[in-house]
Amino acid sequence: MTVAIDKKLNELTATEIVAAINARTTTCEAVVRACLERIAERETEVGAWAYCDAKQAITAAQAFDKSGRRGPIAGVPFGVKDIIDTRSMTTECGSPIYRGRKAARDAACVTQLVKAGAIVLGKAVTTEFAGAHAGKTHNPHNLRHTPAGSSSGSAAAVADFMAPIGYGTQTSGSVIRPGAFNGVVAYKGTYGWADLAGVKTYAKSLDTLGFFAREANDLALIRAAYGREAAEPPRRVPRIGFCRTRWWEMAEPYNRKNIETAVRALRAAGAKVRTWDMPESWDRLIDAHQKVMTREATFHYGPERARFSNLLSPSLAQSLEYGDTVSRRQMADANKKRRRAQADLAEVWDKFDFLVVPAARGEAPAGLGWTGDPIFNRFWTFLGPPCIALPFGTGPFGLPLSIQLIGPHRGDDQLIAWARWVEQHLS
Repeated sequence: MTVAIDKKLNELTATEIVAAINARTTTCEAVVRACLERIAERETEVGAWAYCDAKQAITAAQAFDKSGRRGPIAGVPFGVKDIIDTRSMTTECGSPIYRGRKAARDAACVTQLVKAGAIVLGKAVTTEFAGAHAGKTHNPHNLRHTPAGSSSGSAAAVADFMAPIGYGTQTSGSVIRPGAFNGVVAYKGTYGWADLAGVKTYAKSLDTLGFFAREANDLALIRAAYGREAAEPPRRVPRIGFCRTRWWEMAEPYNRKNIETAVRALRAAGAKVRTWDMPESWDRLIDAHQKVMTREATFHYGPERARFSNLLSPSLAQSLEYGDTVSRRQMADANKKRRRAQADLAEVWDKFDFLVVPAARGEAPAGLGWTGDPIFNRFWTFLGPPCIALPFGTGPFGLPLSIQLIGPHRGDDQLIAWARWVEQHLS
């Protein structure tokens, strides 16, 4: 691959960085320095980073260049959401409870990319314990608007060309919604696809690892670092299910129009598009998700609550109080609803390769205190399929809009391949 000479190194995609390093037209150190220069230029405005040590990142890049290593993601710098442990950097989880904390070892997902040759650039801001209490990050497209949560720093860093890729996690909509609001590609994998050892989880049966990138092809590159083999779309046009969801009227009118425009463009490109309507029973999934999420959070944050309740935000304290009220019977009923809906969704893949659905209600709301509504994400997280947000269009304030693709359980690599097809035909 030839890298355009008029493109700054920090603006390269992960795919382009690997190609340039392999072709010896640049070095890992040069890429890292370009990212650090961008951070120095914009961090005071965007506030994407909780920890970034320029000397440490440059030293790691120099060691990589001397090693002569190669690989699917070798030499690519990345940001790490600050609920994910790193041995040489603080992991504060967006909370004063863990100020200055350093873990004994890297989280499994950090080790995975470092072993593949990637360079940890720094720790990206998260909301408090990946919950609803916002951090310091601003949306780089308009600093008066939210970047969403809880993976706010990672998404903003990728959007503002501070890093080519970044890790996030999703419990409700914490990867897909920041991807949509910041105008980057976002991937939430099938539930359980990656080891979460060393990640401060919120709800055990929901939390899923994801990441942000600048193009769909980069998702395959990162998956390759996990030993997954990139897939190619079948030699036929896709069978797309257009699902407005049970909450379509909650999407802003301009966003509904934008999604329908994307669907028409895909149909014009040859895709076989049909409408798929959710079962009415799915109306109850939002409440079921809320019960499971908050109840599981009471177990995960029991120690912090017992010792440092005065250091918890009011929003987290209120959420945990709600979780206290969820009974075993209600949990069993919520999980029963989940299993029934998962069975409904499994039948969809006999007809469709993937679904096109809303990624968010609209563009990023103004203000920094509220990270946005996860209404179009939480039921998919509850059911566990892979999800991808792809930028498409802009809203009335000129902020990015996106569509969301949903694929079969464990069909992540095929969904990424279809995302590349969609990206190509919507560009």
